Amino acid sequence: MRSATGFQWALAAVAAVALVSGCNNGPDAPDTANTISADTRDVDTVATVNDEPITRADLFTYSGLDEDAGAVSGDGTLEELISLELLRQEAVARGLDRDAETRRILRMVETNLLASRLMEDITAELEITEADLEAEYGRQIEAMRGTEYRARHILVDDAEQARELLAELEAGADFAELAAAHSTDPGSAARGGDLGWFNPEQMVPAFSEATTDLEAGETTREPVESPFGWHLIRLEETREIEMPELDDVRVELIEILESRSIQEFLEALRADADIEIPTRPAN
Repeated sequence: MRSATGFQWALAAVAAVALVSGCNNGPDAPDTANTISADTRDVDTVATVNDEPITRADLFTYSGLDEDAGAVSGDGTLEELISLELLRQEAVARGLDRDAETRRILRMVETNLLASRLMEDITAELEITEADLEAEYGRQIEAMRGTEYRARHILVDDAEQARELLAELEAGADFAELAAAHSTDPGSAARGGDLGWFNPEQMVPAFSEATTDLEAGETTREPVESPFGWHLIRLEETREIEMPELDDVRVELIEILESRSIQEFLEALRADADIEIPTRPAN
């Protein structure tokens, strides 16, 4: 029997907290928040569990609040934290915190949290000027320039059927009607084979090459083979890709610059690090 994964443990913890919290919501449940707040002298401590404090900051962190917005104990949050703390203390008492798998999971949680915090610091320290945005906008626009294509296709499983349909097209059959009747691509078949507008780079190479070789209104003279089957392709029209204004992609540009800054920082760390990956024999 396999041991529970960290994700399964997390689900179990949530379920346990919900169960324990639910047990505390009966008519005889103690008003813990009022009891603690009346007795404690530390305004930042909202409860103590076997001498372990639960602070106001703990409540806000658990609730996902960024700042003190008033007491949150009335919504059951404090009771949930008390239940979690009791469970944590019992787990430690049983030595579960020393379990090897638990320690690996805790280490990964810590690693992810610290890495995220570091990336936040890196982006917070990054000074992005309007000139930086304009330069990146220019780079992205240059990479985006190109032609979009609108085409129809008929996809079938074998070359013989594709050639039979091609002969029908050459005899005057309607492309959209044949696509609707015979294409195995259900999405486009329902639209008479229409694929809408696309960048050739979105398609598999054989399809892209055949499409870009066509003039508007032309159909491929031979079936085109791809990993999906055999295509008959009709190019409807082309247009130049419409470029967005800088202000419309400002947020995306900032994200690109932030991601690049993090990547450069990481590359510098890797360059200075002593990293060893042992070679292991193949199984």
